[in-house]
Amino acid sequence: MVRIKTVFLLILGTLIFPLPLVSQPEVVRVAALKGPTGLGMIKLFQEKPNLAPNVRTEFFVYPSPDVVIPRLLNGEIDLAALPANLAVNLYNKKIPYVLAAIIGNGVLYCVSTDPTVKSLETVDRIQNVAKGSTPEFILRHILEAKGLQGRVKVEFRYAPVELAQLLIAGREKTGILPEPFATKVLRARPDARIISDLQEEWRALYPDTPTYPMTALVVKFSFLQMYRSLVDSFLSLYRESQDWVKKHPEEAGILAAQLSFGVEREDAKDAIPRCNLTFVPAKESRPVMERFLRILLQVAPESIGGKLPDSEFYAIP
Repeated sequence: MVRIKTVFLLILGTLIFPLPLVSQPEVVRVAALKGPTGLGMIKLFQEKPNLAPNVRTEFFVYPSPDVVIPRLLNGEIDLAALPANLAVNLYNKKIPYVLAAIIGNGVLYCVSTDPTVKSLETVDRIQNVAKGSTPEFILRHILEAKGLQGRVKVEFRYAPVELAQLLIAGREKTGILPEPFATKVLRARPDARIISDLQEEWRALYPDTPTYPMTALVVKFSFLQMYRSLVDSFLSLYRESQDWVKKHPEEAGILAAQLSFGVEREDAKDAIPRCNLTFVPAKESRPVMERFLRILLQVAPESIGGKLPDSEFYAIP
């Protein structure tokens, strides 16, 4: 009788306090884009560390946001490095990914081979890249703030790789380039100069939030809820990888070239320090993010889904 009662109590206990059906996932899927967006995690791409016993980690690198977005829409990616405004846009459109950290600040530089061009104030025409995204919005805002919007003609004819080649060949004189393309031009053309660091231009406008975020690490909200310890483990490993990249830019360049990350070995030593890799946890990043997002609300509200994200977006302290 005592034994039957004991079994009954054990069964009753499992009904009141049910055991978890899934303790760990079999695989964690991590995505990044080529170039500075995913540069901080290249060590992880090489080593493919497990986040816990019997939990496999798969890493994917994509050439552009339009390739990774469908995989986010169907929820097959657990963590991803994305342009910051894209992360907000997805969230505002009810795609359930929230901010884990800001992992990269601005990487935009105005490069010129024209000896008469000394600054943005002395430019007549600039080739810019990536119309409808951060390079357009940041340059437009800076030109407006400096009273140059009507005087400087901005054109969008080329992708970054094409514009870099044309500046090297002398067929274009002045252009906005992200890293590592700015470094590629500077290395190939001794007469090329950075005539404006757009990050410094931003800092002059907003000394209280002296940088703008370009790259965000996001996590699927359901994954965060179920496997917070795995997320914390990944963030710790990510920081170690990013620190290694910043301390060893030449070795990182070799690895980036091997993994086809869009950064060539010979450019890495100069390009990586200008990639402004950082790590700011989500909640801590909110003031800087909201300054940036308020500017986007003014110049291109559609780029972030038309509104600021609510507090739930900043999920990780």
